[in-house]
Amino acid sequence: MTFEILPIGDGHTALSDEDAEGLIPTYVSTRGELFEAEQRNIADALLRVAPTIDRLLDDSYLRRLHKSMFDQVWRWAGTYRVRETNIGIDPKEISTAVRNLVDDARTWIDLSVDPDDVAVRFHHRLVSIHAFPNGNGRHGRIYADYLVQGIGSAPFTWGFHLGLETDQLRARYLRALRNADREDYDELLVFARS
Repeated sequence: MTFEILPIGDGHTALSDEDAEGLIPTYVSTRGELFEAEQRNIADALLRVAPTIDRLLDDSYLRRLHKSMFDQVWRWAGTYRVRETNIGIDPKEISTAVRNLVDDARTWIDLSVDPDDVAVRFHHRLVSIHAFPNGNGRHGRIYADYLVQGIGSAPFTWGFHLGLETDQLRARYLRALRNADREDYDELLVFARS
């Protein structure tokens, strides 16, 4: 599975006290060290067997996947966000929104909607919910890859073949997500397969 993390900001920037809340590794003090610790944890999680479609369409699996991706780095891994953030929905609505999203995906699959469309729409809504304090995009991309494979298609490449620098890749991904906010999924579909 091809997977680009798309890190944010300068790797030498010190973590704020709020950013470090719940951090497990004591040596992590910068964004770069955090990025590397999370990447190792994610790589370990990806070594496990991809789940079946029945397992994927269970909101508790969604939390377990997040936990397996970040449990060596964050104490709160796999736990829904409880604080307001500048993106995402009200924390009190997360559990219901995720259950509704999983139910919608089940319906889309039952209606034989195109696998790429199902997975990209799922990814966009999941990222929009912003269920966890950190790792939402990475978690959402891996979940979408598992989902599209479970429906019977190849995993996405998430811009890997574009040959862009990380900052350019991230900008294109974020622009595609903003277009999807307006119900225009074309750019996100192209990005997912490029």
